[in-house]
Amino acid sequence: MSVVLLDTTVASLLHPKKKGTEIREKYAIHMKDQTLALSFQSVAELWQWSEANGWEEKSRQMLDIFIRRFLVIPYDYELAQVWANVMEQSRKEGRRFEAGDCWIASTAVHRNIPLLTHDRDFVGRAVIGLNVITYVGEVT
Repeated sequence: MSVVLLDTTVASLLHPKKKGTEIREKYAIHMKDQTLALSFQSVAELWQWSEANGWEEKSRQMLDIFIRRFLVIPYDYELAQVWANVMEQSRKEGRRFEAGDCWIASTAVHRNIPLLTHDRDFVGRAVIGLNVITYVGEVT
């Protein structure tokens, strides 16, 4: 079994309300029999959604259970170095990443694992070592 990193957009597709949707099914093929991982940044983004939407305690508990299903890849010193490199590569190509997206992309590069995303900001990047799997443009 290998590891695949889910961007926040793809992780959110695993919500029960998204079951059976065309978009979820497209990505499901890449998640089957894989260890599903999240960057620490995606965990923060998921918690931020609960804050922004004023979730009640029960919903927050369900989010905690949901997040604990994944392998969460934490920050480490080498990841910070990769982040700086990925950010600079992006700047040089004229498509600077937002800091949060750069942490997610850098996690994939640092761990040498594919990134599943449904976020246009990751598409068509010329970042060395970034392997993006996406259906942006094919499915909305």
